[in-house]
Amino acid sequence: MSKSPKTASCKVTAMNNRCQVSGVRCQSKKLTLINNYRALITFVLMFTVHCSLFTVVGCGGPEAPTLSSIHAQAAGYNLNAARAAEKGDYEKALDNYEEALRINQSIENTEGIAVNLINMAVIYQKQGNISEAEKLIDMVFLIPDINDSIKAEAAFEKARLYLKAKELAKAREWVNKSLSLNKGIREGSRWNLLGRIALMEGNYAEALTAANTALKLNSGNKQRAEEANSLRLTAEIKALSDKFEDSMSSYIKALEIDKESGDSKKIAMDLMGLGEVSLKYGRLQDAVNFYIRAYTVSGTAGDMEGASKAAGSLSEAYRKSGDDKKAEEILKTKSDLDKKK
Repeated sequence: MSKSPKTASCKVTAMNNRCQVSGVRCQSKKLTLINNYRALITFVLMFTVHCSLFTVVGCGGPEAPTLSSIHAQAAGYNLNAARAAEKGDYEKALDNYEEALRINQSIENTEGIAVNLINMAVIYQKQGNISEAEKLIDMVFLIPDINDSIKAEAAFEKARLYLKAKELAKAREWVNKSLSLNKGIREGSRWNLLGRIALMEGNYAEALTAANTALKLNSGNKQRAEEANSLRLTAEIKALSDKFEDSMSSYIKALEIDKESGDSKKIAMDLMGLGEVSLKYGRLQDAVNFYIRAYTVSGTAGDMEGASKAAGSLSEAYRKSGDDKKAEEILKTKSDLDKKK
């Protein structure tokens, strides 16, 4: 990490470039995030406020809430972080979330701090740093005076972490806790996760019921990205249930939504799904075409991992169609891509 949020001001000596922060001895340039966050939580537990991220400092009075300059600054960093995350630049996203966290901490904005911790945990999960993500989510539950919608998001992220670890019972427990805390417009995302858990358990009927519930909620709440997730989940279930046309139809609908939002990674996922279903049902040329499209989307978007995965599937499709020469050529391309990851 290139930057670290500070929980208190510190003086850096010229001799050793070290600082004392809330009793924690630390390297100013290479300070580990977890020590900072532990100090941060100690600080927050001592001094709490009741203002939300976008209300006037002071909270009282009859005037309508206004975005103060310092809150606007934090919001700007959060926006920059979200944009960087969309492009897959996770280091830049973390840097910006840290800056937003530092600002929210400087004005004792507990809800803003909690939101930033959750956002950073999401980024760490995307990077595969599960242990760091878990630590940050657990810290959210130590912060007092945060509303149920934020607690629900933290519980949802904890459920996703358990799902990643394939601890399905715990994942189900935490997603249900998220639903009990707050439903709102994000309820469909919870049902998507319940459907994913049921699918991993091999319970296709329950998974499909959850996916359909999620689809209805996401459509009604105009949560287009989650609606596409519901459709992808449905497509996977239908494919496993040997319902080829239904699966293809769901993937195509998801693809339409993801093209609207311009999400390259999700577009590639849809195309890969279409390729996998085509390959499974022996439509080899269709599979080749879908994998080529997925490879092109990932490659031009700079997603070398996605391009490598598409190349591997494309090689398999060529091999199954009897074109061993092209299969070998694509495998060489995959090897080159793997070196760039």
